[in-house]
Amino acid sequence: MKSTKKFLSLFIAFAMILGTFCFSASTINAAEDVTNTVTLHKMLLGKDSFNSEKFPGTTGVDGKTNYNGNQITELGKYFGQGAKEIGGVYFAVKYASGDNAGKYVKADANDKLAPASPLAATENVKEAVGGLTTTSGIAFKTALLKGDFEIVEVQDLSKYKGDNGELLSGSKAVPVKITLPLVNDDGVVSAAHVYPKNIEDKPEIDKNFAKNNGLTKVTDTQNNQNDGAKYGNYQKDKATVTADLGKEIPYDVKTKIPQHAKYKKLVWNDVMTKGLTFKEGSLVVNLDGAALKAGDYTVVQDARGFELKFTKAGLDKVEKAAATKTVEIQLLYSATINKDAVVDIPEANDIKFDYSNKPGKDSEPKEGQPKNQQISVEKSWATDGNHVTEDDRNAVVVYTLQEKVGDTWKSVQTVTKKYDEKNPQDSFKHTFTGLDDSKTYRVVERVSGYDPEYLSFVDGVVQIKNHKDSDNPNTLNPTEPKVVLGGKKFVKTNDVDKNSKDLERLAGAEFYVKNQAGKYLVAKKANAQAVADAKTALDNAVKAYNNMSAADQKGEKGTEAKNLINEKQVAYNKVFKDNAVGYTWGEKTDKDVVILTSDGEGRFEITGLEYAQGNYQLEEKTPPEGFAKLNATVPFDVAKGSYQGKAEELQYNKADTNAGYGKQIRNKKVSIPQTGGIGSIIFVAAGLLLMALAVYKIKSNRVEA
Repeated sequence: MKSTKKFLSLFIAFAMILGTFCFSASTINAAEDVTNTVTLHKMLLGKDSFNSEKFPGTTGVDGKTNYNGNQITELGKYFGQGAKEIGGVYFAVKYASGDNAGKYVKADANDKLAPASPLAATENVKEAVGGLTTTSGIAFKTALLKGDFEIVEVQDLSKYKGDNGELLSGSKAVPVKITLPLVNDDGVVSAAHVYPKNIEDKPEIDKNFAKNNGLTKVTDTQNNQNDGAKYGNYQKDKATVTADLGKEIPYDVKTKIPQHAKYKKLVWNDVMTKGLTFKEGSLVVNLDGAALKAGDYTVVQDARGFELKFTKAGLDKVEKAAATKTVEIQLLYSATINKDAVVDIPEANDIKFDYSNKPGKDSEPKEGQPKNQQISVEKSWATDGNHVTEDDRNAVVVYTLQEKVGDTWKSVQTVTKKYDEKNPQDSFKHTFTGLDDSKTYRVVERVSGYDPEYLSFVDGVVQIKNHKDSDNPNTLNPTEPKVVLGGKKFVKTNDVDKNSKDLERLAGAEFYVKNQAGKYLVAKKANAQAVADAKTALDNAVKAYNNMSAADQKGEKGTEAKNLINEKQVAYNKVFKDNAVGYTWGEKTDKDVVILTSDGEGRFEITGLEYAQGNYQLEEKTPPEGFAKLNATVPFDVAKGSYQGKAEELQYNKADTNAGYGKQIRNKKVSIPQTGGIGSIIFVAAGLLLMALAVYKIKSNRVEA
């Protein structure tokens, strides 16, 4: 080999940046003076080794490097304990100088690891010299290449993920910069080996009620109700709290992004159970305590929750902040307990976090018109077409129907769909009905762990395909806190024991609900007139029954009248529930004060109250016809199981025990009317006459004396 050959040191600036080669150009005349292969080994290091100024094997006793461009045989000894080579990371070769600088080296049509001959350039990475590493590296055929090149990591095509969802974060010698042919102290290296290095890490996440939330706990096994989100509680049981209908519940979600992370996808998807309503507009997003701008993320929100996705601008901010330290993203938002909350069944909202070094598939929802006042949604899966895989069965899909109003979209209806074991072929399908064929709509899907691709909207049918990238880590899913409400049932009777044969169930009694502070239960209503009309219909049915003679009440007419009361009571209960927005505590004179009315079997109930012992009372407004009004209030508790009642109470339904039991409230029958009218006038007159006779008799006795 000619004596004019010269070389530069492999580590001019930092000995630790292995694989970054800036060798000087050499005068190569002989055909054998080429680097035939460059084998790239992707190294995964422990954090201590990665952060050290030099690797254990980089410096010999003479102060010179032991690495010379050849293969390192003892990786652990050289890079530190725990170092290992990993597969599944995609690398491609680029020109680093000349007219093609920045473009990829085009690959041979039949060999992705060899350049085309004659040499060519391309901007399409899928046409470039490149491929996935294995645990023994990837060998690029470089005999035709001379000059400056970069071997770059292509995250979009990589498949690596750690056993626990870790992704590659911090890196050294990425991209690999190399001048070919590669020269060391001994001359040209025919079979070169380079070692770009990474560490791996993954985010952390937790969710809880916001700090100092003022909620009343039911269970709190970890004593974490007021902690807010704490990463150590990720898989711990969270508190269950109780609250009245309409109560606003504040939440806190924190996500820790590891140092050096360069994520291309950050998505949070929150799905609420039917009894919770997401408070649209309540979401606040902070990065290390500072509020992010709207352009840093996009939000799809509806009554069932939201999907928050960081844009490129937001991802760039996170990457910049994570260059020197771990960073924290915080989500703050609220939900309210709605009319669909079921007594004693805890309501929750489940948040899942998707992250990746690869961007997701962006797709815009299609817009169109209904057909026959309907829009149907049909789903397919990118992996197996219409077949639902085992993984897909766990998907929770939220469809939101939106109506176009000017240049904006207004959410009309939201539905949550899950896998249907009984009708698997219909799983995740849905049809929205009662629509206006002249209006424009779209269907927006939210589903964690998948990217929806909106295929078409034709003849009232929306086609959506879901893509699940199995190369990405599984979503992170912290345990969630829960909220529950309760209720109580009552039965109005005459003043006899529940086991008495003379027990009579009384219709038409009316009650207020009070709390310990003496305030009255008031219902905020979506349609107050509809509730008022239903109450009037119930009152009229009760009045018609009360106006009957005693004989008619006990006969067939009375039975029909009681059945009508029951029918109107059921209708009133439904309208009340459908329009109940929430409860407050106010005054008896409030126009929306809650009034409970006993039906034809004396039954009435209250639901949507916070669990509380010794906090609630019934105050009678109107007694049943012919019975004395209660002078004292009736205390009652709301707790787990109180709505179902206990066997020592009165059976709620006379015919069966399916509806549980209710607290018996007894009234005494009176013979003297308590209210105005001719009856009371007669009794007052009779009383006055008796008094007059008594006075007369006293005077007579005095005269005789």
